[in-house]
Amino acid sequence: MLTIPPLPSTIQLITFHYSQGVPSWRAGHREFMSEHERRTDADIQYARGLMYSTSAEGDRQMNLARAMTCFQTALEVYSPDTFPIAWAKTHTAIGIAYRDLLHGDRQVNLKKGIASLRVSLEVYTHDAFPLEWAHTHYQLGLCYLALLETQGFGNVSVLERAFADFQAVLAVYTMENHPQEWAKTQMSLGNIYCLLPNTDRQTALEQAITCYQAALRYFTRENAAEDWAITQNSLGNVYAFLPYGNRYDNLLQAILCYRAALQVNTAQTHPRNSADTLYSLGNAYRGLSSESRDKREIATSLREAIDCYKSALKFYTREETPLEWANVQRGLGLTFTLLPNADEVLKLEQAIRHFQAALEVFTRETSPIEWAKTQNMLGLTYLDLSEVEEPESLLLAITCFEATLQVYTRDDFALGWAAVQNNLGNAYYNLVGGNRQQHLRKAIAAYEAALLVYNHKAFPAERAKIQYTLGTAYIALRDGDTDDMQEQLKKAINCFRASLLFYDRDTTPLEWASLQFGLGNAYHDLLADSEEKRQYNLKHAIACYQASLEVYTTQNFPFEHASSLNNCGNAYRELSSGNLRANLEQAINCYETALQTLQQATYDVTNLRGIHENLAKARTALQELA
Repeated sequence: MLTIPPLPSTIQLITFHYSQGVPSWRAGHREFMSEHERRTDADIQYARGLMYSTSAEGDRQMNLARAMTCFQTALEVYSPDTFPIAWAKTHTAIGIAYRDLLHGDRQVNLKKGIASLRVSLEVYTHDAFPLEWAHTHYQLGLCYLALLETQGFGNVSVLERAFADFQAVLAVYTMENHPQEWAKTQMSLGNIYCLLPNTDRQTALEQAITCYQAALRYFTRENAAEDWAITQNSLGNVYAFLPYGNRYDNLLQAILCYRAALQVNTAQTHPRNSADTLYSLGNAYRGLSSESRDKREIATSLREAIDCYKSALKFYTREETPLEWANVQRGLGLTFTLLPNADEVLKLEQAIRHFQAALEVFTRETSPIEWAKTQNMLGLTYLDLSEVEEPESLLLAITCFEATLQVYTRDDFALGWAAVQNNLGNAYYNLVGGNRQQHLRKAIAAYEAALLVYNHKAFPAERAKIQYTLGTAYIALRDGDTDDMQEQLKKAINCFRASLLFYDRDTTPLEWASLQFGLGNAYHDLLADSEEKRQYNLKHAIACYQASLEVYTTQNFPFEHASSLNNCGNAYRELSSGNLRANLEQAINCYETALQTLQQATYDVTNLRGIHENLAKARTALQELA
């Protein structure tokens, strides 16, 4: 039976052709060769180099090194004077090979590649060779992008060169005459717009969207599945990070793009790309939950995020992809802290396990910023846990926040430093065991540190919130002599009044009412060096309590309503200026209304004892006037 032998591989063919057609001794005896023989020899070397550089067989890096040798040998014959086109073509091939060469110094290779491509443009001009000119500029753009990966994406000059090269390409390639090349260039331009350190970030990202959407005019799932999926994923990333516009709509669009990419990037065919997209999709769903007001959608989005993260972990492992694995663990931790309709303790404990897993990879020595960020998240979770079950979790939270501050310094990470100082202040403020007054002083020190960064103009909301908590800490602080305590009350009043510069009755009614209540307490407890000033303070306290009752109604806030009435009654009972009988009658009315409110709200009788005692004191004082 006659059998047909298998065809030789591409590299075997070119090796055979070279060894049979051109004896190896020619390389050392070119001076004895005719011009035609020299040109033939160079052409074969070029073809051999091209085969090596494009072959999918064997070791890719070894093939590239062999290709370089062939191209360099061809250039011993090709020159810009004798064979300019062949010379330019070979320099282009060398530039591309250097871009793909990973052995040796990567930056040096890329710079050599860029230099070689630039040389070829001495022949490939826009007018004489428009297609070759465009192709070379495209390859230059890719080289610059690869160089950015080695140097960090903050090198503006390299970004601008890549941008200029890709823009040049579009002077030749259009959707009509070279659709594939045009689409690839649009995709590369979109990538650059995402990296440009433009002060107008929104505009740059909108330009990136335009480029990616343009690329998708050619890239379809049917004719270019992988490029289509890559572009969909990139488009999703841009929508997910748009700083302005409708955040909810942008995240929905990002989710659609990621879902589209996963139609191609499946766990079976493209496991790494699938895991990357699933991680981004999980982040998008988690972000969507914070933008929605629908409780069902919030819960569904967070569950979707958890499913995405867990699917990504089927590929990411601590051993093979430690950083990606740690990022997903941290994403799971964050998502569990937000999960509604779940057992509070169980979900927080689950979040803690994920944060702790991430910290197995993120260490202070190898990943200080990620380590600090994760420590802060873990601290916040311990802070939440302390509210529902374990007060000792506050000590663990403090340890985490103090660890974070080892990396987040005021000089290097001012906003992060201030946020963690605020978190640390909250932990100390809520710490009950041990020396309570010492804990409060540490809380105050942390809040005051945060206020060094959160100024009124740039961060009015953050500053107002911290000023309020700082005021409550000053009121709770009871150590020192009477003068010290009075000084602390004055500081509390200043904090509350400063906070009221931001909070108002119409836009932030609950915060405003809480501040009025706290301010009333501070004025009530504030002593004075004269009776006149004391009466002035009590009148201020009454005004503050009455203001809080505009928000604290019997229907919506019965306990707060009763508390304000009780404290207002105390102020009236101590008010000696004006009509003393009327003051006591006002006090009695406040107490009675407070009791009625709590009784209607079915509060435990033990909560009413203090108000009953105050009411009895007021009635006794009124009887003594008779």
